[in-house]
Amino acid sequence: MTNWLARARPAALPAAIAATGICLMRAAITLTPPVDLIGMPGLIGSAGAALLGIATALTTSRSRTTRTITVPGLAIGYAIVFTSDTSSALLVGYLVALTWWAIQLTAHTLRLAYPGTGKALRRLAGSNATG
Repeated sequence: MTNWLARARPAALPAAIAATGICLMRAAITLTPPVDLIGMPGLIGSAGAALLGIATALTTSRSRTTRTITVPGLAIGYAIVFTSDTSSALLVGYLVALTWWAIQLTAHTLRLAYPGTGKALRRLAGSNATG
């Protein structure tokens, strides 16, 4: 049961990071003229995209090792590809990660509620443990 409680904890920190990143990306796209405080007008948007990449990595993984590997990669990748044309695709990427988190939690809950189910729910829940 404690395993379920740990999984059911809302992804509050990644959601807060994502919200901050989205706000920065939107500010960089909608501000006219763009904010150019240090000679790099896209820096605010790229920083927001990097935050969104961090939130995506934190939402999709539970393992500390996996997070250590994926956080820098997604942060840099999101920051590099950020433009006004790609911002919606980056948002969709985060929404897919959030949906995957919800599906895994639902599958884990169903597996606990119906312990006699087959391998499909265990595979979807991401673990082979029974409790």
